[in-house]
Amino acid sequence: MAPPKRPDGPATPETPDTRAGTGADPRVWRRRRWILVILLVLLVHMLAVIGFLRMPGPLIPLDVSETPALEAVLLPPPKPVRPPPAVLQPTPKPRPAPPRPAPKAAETPPEPPAPSVATSEHGATETVTGPGGSGTAPAAAPAPAPPAPPAPAGPPAQDAEKYVAPPSATMHYASFVNGVQNPDGLIRWEQDGRHYRLSVETRVLWFRFAFHSSGAMTENGLLPERYEENRRGKSEAARFDQAAGTVAFSPGTQAALPPGAQDRFSVFLQLVGRVRGNPQRYASPGVTETFQVADTRDMQPMQVQYVGDEEIDTGRGMIRAKHFVRLQRHAGDRRRVEIWLAQSLGWMPVRLRQTEPDGTQIDLVYRNTEGQ
Repeated sequence: MAPPKRPDGPATPETPDTRAGTGADPRVWRRRRWILVILLVLLVHMLAVIGFLRMPGPLIPLDVSETPALEAVLLPPPKPVRPPPAVLQPTPKPRPAPPRPAPKAAETPPEPPAPSVATSEHGATETVTGPGGSGTAPAAAPAPAPPAPPAPAGPPAQDAEKYVAPPSATMHYASFVNGVQNPDGLIRWEQDGRHYRLSVETRVLWFRFAFHSSGAMTENGLLPERYEENRRGKSEAARFDQAAGTVAFSPGTQAALPPGAQDRFSVFLQLVGRVRGNPQRYASPGVTETFQVADTRDMQPMQVQYVGDEEIDTGRGMIRAKHFVRLQRHAGDRRRVEIWLAQSLGWMPVRLRQTEPDGTQIDLVYRNTEGQ
């Protein structure tokens, strides 16, 4: 009978420490590593959201369909009280009298003619002779002066300014913030010859920016009645009382309303109408237009200067346009506003750009027009 087989060596007992060293540690480490990755991803998303919330509002942006329609019955603004020009005072027309002394002038040919000089109140002078081209007829001098036209009801227009309103149109624009494309913006312009409505809208990510202006139209341009801004769900407005000559702002303040004052976006369509009315005025760079412009807080002067023609790349072809720049409103003003008006678009904007003080650039570049 064979003896029982001995074990080769003493068995080592398996303890909890040896099991933990062989299999438990890798699983624990993997779980900790995934928790760390998830925390880093959440932190990055939080920083991105905070950055977008601090992003400045864009230049151009209102969807009329989302804005309650305003029906306003406008009273004609009061005519400015001005003394009648001096040329209207000599209303008696002594034109029948001059022909009678004409024969006397023929009887004295040696005597040189003595033309009379009529001087207007503004310093202009002109030489006036009698009906026969010689002799003395001083009484006929006031007669050729044409009567001055009646004072317009709208904004005062200078001799070189003529307003021609563009036809109604809805125009779509590609929107860029620092070169990154965002959802498209639009400009909706409506007018019937007596009233107008202007809506501008754009979006930056999920934020909507909309601006709306409405009012009356005259032969000299736009007379805003209400201006409204909608930024990130917050709405503010300014109300123009043309009859009282005041403008009321959202904070409850008000200011005097200068003749021809505009709001932040009607001023662009006022400029469009002036270029349409007299494009030859902007043949050479340096021509500057001055406006009084209200937002929802105050009224400030605004100067827009023509700086030259440029070719604008719309992504669908090049369009030649006149480039206008808003000049600095005060020393240290680092916000820059630019607009390009294209003749091929009826002098409507082909591009608009605003550069914020921190360097952020918001661009709207023409894409298409509805119905075309």
